[in-house]
Amino acid sequence: MDDVIFLNGDFISKSNAQISIMDRGFLFGDGVYELIPIYNGKIFLIDKHLSRLENSLKLINMESNFTEIVNIKGTIEHLIQTNNYKNVFIYIHITRGIQNQRQHIYPSEIKPTVLIMGEQYPSFTMEQITKGFKACIQNDYRWAKSNIKSISLLGNVLLKNFAAEQGMFETILMKNNKLTEGSASNIFIVKDQIIQTPKLSNELLPGVTRNLIIGLLQDKDLQVKECDISADDVKNADEVWCSSSTNEVVPIVNIDDNQINHGLVGDITLKTYQLVQDFINNY
Repeated sequence: MDDVIFLNGDFISKSNAQISIMDRGFLFGDGVYELIPIYNGKIFLIDKHLSRLENSLKLINMESNFTEIVNIKGTIEHLIQTNNYKNVFIYIHITRGIQNQRQHIYPSEIKPTVLIMGEQYPSFTMEQITKGFKACIQNDYRWAKSNIKSISLLGNVLLKNFAAEQGMFETILMKNNKLTEGSASNIFIVKDQIIQTPKLSNELLPGVTRNLIIGLLQDKDLQVKECDISADDVKNADEVWCSSSTNEVVPIVNIDDNQINHGLVGDITLKTYQLVQDFINNY
């Protein structure tokens, strides 16, 4: 049976959803998105996710439309109830809207296109987590405002597929020999018991899971340092992991055929994984 989704004020079946070819999201990638986990039928950290969505809208000059768009929380709750969702991810997709003519300049008054729907993503088993994953390092050639959760994801798509084609989980990105993030994740490393992750800037996404992990680690009196990290720092790290909403902690034990921690998942990584799982289970 088709899931019910929300599109421009209506709850309809996913297979019946349509948008105009003149939508600026379709023509220009002019829009933003957000992904919110649902665990056991509960919306996870919704205020954090909606705050990031609002900031993304503000950064593309759509802030004046945000409160007029839709009751997002109420819509998500309706989709959870209608589709009997237990564990799923809610995808929110907001474009600037439909324009009669394809042109770069958008009008001052334009009605946003709003899509909200459930998406399933596989979770890794504990066996996979304890085994660890491979990654590679590539130059970060994406645009200069990666702090915006933009629907224009071609750079991320190409970089993620670069890893996938080699049987790797993630592509770790460097700009001017400085770690930014992964193609679809934030990156943490451990060196001499100190956990490090890149400081926030326009070059990386302010991950909600990233922020959660930092808080959980600090609550356990573990030292977390937000700082510049070089490619050599990553390759010589004692531990490396990726974080995202879809897979909260993914251990990396091999980078470009260079073993991390002799190819074994580290203790701090496993502790972090468990801290996040416990938080989710008790949420």
